[in-house]
Amino acid sequence: MTEEFTITRLGALGDGMAETASGPRHLPFTLPGETVRQTDHGDVEILAASDARIAAICRHFGTCGGCQMQHMRQDAYLAWKSDLVAQALMREGIDPTLQPIHSFGDGLRRRVVFTAIRARNGILFGFSRKGSNRIVDIAECPVLLPEITARLKSLKRLAAILATRKDVMKITVLACENGLDVAANNGSKTPEKAEMEAIVLATEAGFARLSLNGETLIEAQRPLLSAGVAKVSPPPGAFVQAVAAAEEVMAGLVSAHLRQCKSVADLFCGQGAFALRLAEHATVHAAESFAPALAALDRAWRETGGKLKQVKIEKRDLFRRPMMAAELKQFDGLVLDPPRAGAEAQCAELAKSAVKRIAAVSCNAKTLARDLRILADGGYRLISVTPIDQFVFTPHVEAVALLER
Repeated sequence: MTEEFTITRLGALGDGMAETASGPRHLPFTLPGETVRQTDHGDVEILAASDARIAAICRHFGTCGGCQMQHMRQDAYLAWKSDLVAQALMREGIDPTLQPIHSFGDGLRRRVVFTAIRARNGILFGFSRKGSNRIVDIAECPVLLPEITARLKSLKRLAAILATRKDVMKITVLACENGLDVAANNGSKTPEKAEMEAIVLATEAGFARLSLNGETLIEAQRPLLSAGVAKVSPPPGAFVQAVAAAEEVMAGLVSAHLRQCKSVADLFCGQGAFALRLAEHATVHAAESFAPALAALDRAWRETGGKLKQVKIEKRDLFRRPMMAAELKQFDGLVLDPPRAGAEAQCAELAKSAVKRIAAVSCNAKTLARDLRILADGGYRLISVTPIDQFVFTPHVEAVALLER
């Protein structure tokens, strides 16, 4: 049995939505205005295509779960992503007026996490299928930087050396300024022979560093990333902004907003993407729960040789122990960049503080809107919200919100 549907809108995850008597129906890879037919097996046929439909740029699109929106024309796609932020703000009663969205295109992603598993017929290396834990064995990925795609065969060979039969393997790849930083995690004790084979492969492939389960196997050169005048060597597998140009835009917005501040707090600071740039004009107190990231930040600051103002670091779980209003008295500016869960407890303390200027960076529009509501209720005025399309062809959208009191 087949059914026909008219797509009326896009859902938050990018699926087309059709209204039916039994409620909304999710139809992946469809667009508003399209008429489609779906079989009992879930296959979807486009009967009347939208003007916004374009050809995908990757042979794996539709099976690989990494991208959801390659089939949508750029202007319509960016309008939809901006609307995700606007709708989240509206639900919290916040003015949804946004700054123009920043987009960077494909072929720029510098950080990626691959999944690998040893199957009966060899190694599967790539990304999970949409809505499944099955692996799509990829031959290309146009979203990634060319220096990563040029090493896909080497990375798959690495997986073949290190993957076990019982555990799914993750390989995090970060394209640094001086080579690839590759962090493998197979969840198991690895035979010494396999480790030696992996080291030989890393040397032949020219990796800057190879680590396994958090321990460095070989470091041909210390991986480096720029953060203003500083050079940061991230810990293996560390979180960094996935697109360097996106980090520059976000850091530029934050730095411009806090330019006149003398003492700034950077909460959820990571390895200092904001702190090291802010220290060009202000003293910075940087708080983070991940000790290796703090160590990388501290080393990067010290290696500038006095070019930056003081950066103090603090290991602190800001979810369990947010910085209290009384502690915040020493700061006239603050930036926070929490994980997807947002910073509800921290914003409750900020709302009681006298901090003059706040920059809130977020990868989740829903929790950002919730946190902005808390700050607004505490007397802060929202100056602007700027969407950032860092994760191209996905429903994920970042945003930078600027506030003052």
